[in-house]
Amino acid sequence: MAPVARRILLVLFPLLLAACGREVFPGFRPVDADVHYKLRTLGDAEKPPSDSDSVLVRVRMAVHGEPPGSLFSTEGWFAHVGDVLPESAESVRFCEGDSVSLVARARRVPWNVLGAERSGLADTAWIDVEVALRGTRSRAQSRAITEELRWARTAAMEDSALARFFRASPDEWHRFMGIYHVLGAGNPKRPKARSGQVVTIGYIARSLEDGRVLDDTYASGQHLTFRLGDPGQVIDGVDIAVHLLPKGGKGRFVIPSRLGFGAEGSSGRIVPPFTPLLYQLELLDATGRPSDTLTVDSAVVSR
Repeated sequence: MAPVARRILLVLFPLLLAACGREVFPGFRPVDADVHYKLRTLGDAEKPPSDSDSVLVRVRMAVHGEPPGSLFSTEGWFAHVGDVLPESAESVRFCEGDSVSLVARARRVPWNVLGAERSGLADTAWIDVEVALRGTRSRAQSRAITEELRWARTAAMEDSALARFFRASPDEWHRFMGIYHVLGAGNPKRPKARSGQVVTIGYIARSLEDGRVLDDTYASGQHLTFRLGDPGQVIDGVDIAVHLLPKGGKGRFVIPSRLGFGAEGSSGRIVPPFTPLLYQLELLDATGRPSDTLTVDSAVVSR
């Protein structure tokens, strides 16, 4: 090799080595080519959140080099700390009190999970993401808090739930003595049940708002038999609903809490206060002589 070429290589080789080892973003470690991170550890390193812990995190995002949070910021509870990190950065472990700064390509940021708008950013745009872990709670603690919130209901919350349901429903609901109903089109042409008769009903009872099944006599195989009109046998809304059905008849019924479990909820803490119910109800049998009749107070409430 010529002496001149050798001298050039001797000069360039150290520069090439330095370039190969140079960090793309100073102070940041690469997870892969698209995600780089820097961990700030101020919390208790002995207590990282477990996979079942919910986490309270603060997230601030910006186009790389812009002020933190200038693109998006939020703070809230998430099911897992990995949910708010770019894909492949989920392995970065940090504890309550710690924070992690990331520089990631826009295509790797979990925009939907965070509730953020991408705002037309190119896939290859670099985004600064700061994630601070501000709190953790166990699965048991999360369940307890959820239960507290379920039982901190108000009459206004029930009114809103009823309004949303009827607004979204494609069916025509009718009002009868405080409950709302859609009766089956194929119900038998028989007399409707009346107080004093012994009736057997099958039903599925759900929370109107979230569809949670509260009771299902079909699943349990234990349908309910009682004397219609006798106090304390069933909630008032169910008693009223059965009066609308002939033997073999079916219907769907919305029962407001004042005809259900009221402002206190059920004694077994299954149904929270001010909870409207949705019943799918079938009159399986009705026997005996009726003792009285009900006066109908009916109106269309939705179409």
